[in-house]
Amino acid sequence: MLIRPAFATLLLATLVLAGCAARPLVLGSPSPSPTDGAACAQPGAASDAVAVSGELGASPVVTAQGPFDVDRVERTVLIEGDGQPVLAGDLVDVTITMLNATSGDRAPGTADARVLLREGAAQPGLLATILCSTPGSRVVGVVPAEDAFGTVGQPELAIGPDDDLVLVVDVLARLPLQADGAPVALPDGFPGLGLEFDADGRPTVTIPAVDPPTELLSAPVLEGSGPLVGAGDEFLIQFQGLNWRTGEVFDETWGDVPRSLLAVLPGVDAAIVGRAVGSRVVVIVPPDEGFGAAGSPSWGIAGTDTVVYVVDILATAPPPA
Repeated sequence: MLIRPAFATLLLATLVLAGCAARPLVLGSPSPSPTDGAACAQPGAASDAVAVSGELGASPVVTAQGPFDVDRVERTVLIEGDGQPVLAGDLVDVTITMLNATSGDRAPGTADARVLLREGAAQPGLLATILCSTPGSRVVGVVPAEDAFGTVGQPELAIGPDDDLVLVVDVLARLPLQADGAPVALPDGFPGLGLEFDADGRPTVTIPAVDPPTELLSAPVLEGSGPLVGAGDEFLIQFQGLNWRTGEVFDETWGDVPRSLLAVLPGVDAAIVGRAVGSRVVVIVPPDEGFGAAGSPSWGIAGTDTVVYVVDILATAPPPA
């Protein structure tokens, strides 16, 4: 699993709630999104009073002429990017810097994050700050406590109970939610898995009533044209894992959000490294390159079980320092 600096880990577990939503997230379904000024969070005296310098995507210098006490999310665009605004339901790559709007204290560090712009996937104040931005933008959001940490606060991030927030968000890119490569046929001799994909890319896999192969096998069903995943890279993926013996799904990201990882299983990692972003890969993993002799009892995987993964490779980058 990806190991992040402590600040990023804490922020991603609090501001960004992906994987911890009260209800399942449905990716790719139609969702109205703000396209006009009336639907977007508007500037205010507080957000206009925040000055930011430094390169986009790097840790900025922030000067906030506070303290601030706001009753709505105020949003000011400091750098205007290009292209179409990000929409509700999009997945975006951002950097986030946070200050206490009451005391002016800054939370340690700047976090890189991938945020799903859907209610329940991130705090309302963060969503309101990001929505309506174009990739390449830097925006300031001043967020009331009820749209952030509320009456609990977050002492580890220098946020007390009922403290408002200042968020500086660099919106770097809109990310895909499924692989977009060119279709290719599975090679001759590849086990006869039944594969179907819905509009969001979620697979339905039918396991044939035969013994699984004893060696690691992988093949693309979509061939991407993006950068290649290098050894040691962090990769962003959608995936579904099934037990060959039972045909049951034991883990997946469809219906939740893609995951940024440094490793999955040895066999899956071997199939991902060297593949191009945009690819969809089917991997059949024998026990010695999967969960090993211990299996995974919590997922119903025995030490002799072969597993099947369908993986969409969405992005790749060198691991964080």
